[in-house]
Amino acid sequence: MKIAHHERRTVALSPERMFHVVADVERYPEFLPLMRAARIISRTSDTYETEQVIAIGLLSYRFRSHTLLNRPHSITVTSPDANFRKFAIRWAFALVNVNDCCIDFNLDCEIRSIWFKPLGDVWAAQMALTMVNAFIKRAHSLNLANAV
Repeated sequence: MKIAHHERRTVALSPERMFHVVADVERYPEFLPLMRAARIISRTSDTYETEQVIAIGLLSYRFRSHTLLNRPHSITVTSPDANFRKFAIRWAFALVNVNDCCIDFNLDCEIRSIWFKPLGDVWAAQMALTMVNAFIKRAHSLNLANAV
């Protein structure tokens, strides 16, 4: 099954704030549904490799991803994992005015493995429907925490 999702939203947050929240992969388990673990295993100035664990009930799956950072404009995530025929997430952040950011989110995922397919299809569909909202909510909560 191929999952493709595009979403464009304007929010009252800076591109820098949104970039920071999306780039902070090791915090994903704190606010992303189904994400159980995320650990950076190698890093350069503009890339990192991550090991992530997703879970639905008792089923879990560990995979690696590669992230390219174009601070503060875009983040591209791909995975070389053999269970994906294709895995690509692209975030773009653009200043709309002094207080707002346009978020452009694209997800293109296709599961190859028949064993991983049930978990992967549910996970990818969940990501498509909830991911942008989860990141916006996280960014707003961090802004509130920093204001206190």
